[in-house]
Amino acid sequence: MPQYSPPVLTTSVAVAHLYNGTVLTITKTPATPAYTALMERIGNAPEPPPPGRLAKWQRWWNKKRGQPATADVGVLSSLLISLKAATVSALGGQPVDRVAVTGPSTPALINQDLHDALEHAGLRSWLGDGSRYQPRRIAQCRAVFAGNGHGLCPSYTDLFQCWSEGGDMASRLTLFVSLTRHALYASVDEIREAFPKSAWGGDDGLRVLDFDGGLDGRGRFASEGDYWAHVRGRIVGLARQSSRPLQRVLLGGENATNSAFLATLRDALAELSPVSPLRVDVAMIEDPTYAAARGMAVYARRRQEVPGDCMERLVCDERREKERSGASEGSPRLELR
Repeated sequence: MPQYSPPVLTTSVAVAHLYNGTVLTITKTPATPAYTALMERIGNAPEPPPPGRLAKWQRWWNKKRGQPATADVGVLSSLLISLKAATVSALGGQPVDRVAVTGPSTPALINQDLHDALEHAGLRSWLGDGSRYQPRRIAQCRAVFAGNGHGLCPSYTDLFQCWSEGGDMASRLTLFVSLTRHALYASVDEIREAFPKSAWGGDDGLRVLDFDGGLDGRGRFASEGDYWAHVRGRIVGLARQSSRPLQRVLLGGENATNSAFLATLRDALAELSPVSPLRVDVAMIEDPTYAAARGMAVYARRRQEVPGDCMERLVCDERREKERSGASEGSPRLELR
């Protein structure tokens, strides 16, 4: 069962996590202009009020006729359909039926729209499936946190043991910064466990989504220096809203390894913590382009292997080892972003 998520603003990445532990990069699909326009419109908008009776009826009627529930759902589903087709092709016809979606914390992008978009694309989600012990949404910062190997309990086959291990983990005030062609996104959040342990947890804390801060926005500024000063100011301004010092930095987005961006980020961190600034060592972190994909693949793989609401017996471990040893005889189990 492949897993993937739609793009933040620029590119959607599919990563296959085979059942034997092998990780494969499958495909990258660029965002459509319609999707980019949608995100620019709703990216900083507040959460909309619940739909009224007429709006609910219109959604139902559109779905009944085989149409997207709303125009926005149509934009989302078109992108998902394109990514699904590219993934199936790359996997030689391997079916894609269930996915895990992540992205920036965008209140105006409601769960109902995501659900309807997935449904129209012929997909189901591992998130929001009714389990009270599993999250409805996993923010991008948490997916990257997991993709870099942080906040993952070893005993994930035992729900309550996993909770106990999570409680022993150190909590870190984490700055997540993502740079793409179209936007700068950053968040500051207190993270202990990568994946929330209830349906109501997991959104970013402080956040900023700046469409002028994307790499393609350099032409809007008087000079290159002015652009990077703007980026630096946004990062410093966000971090200073917290009363506590930062303890970890994570990167995302296909342009996060840009040398000028890294220099700007390091300069910002030196201002925020002049005595002992946080290090940003690109060689020691997961590729920012794929980090969130790998984190969601970990989540999806664990959900495939273990029911979300129960504690397993020892025999389940024994059965799982037998399945793994014979995994090459049948179809591989996959998780994609």
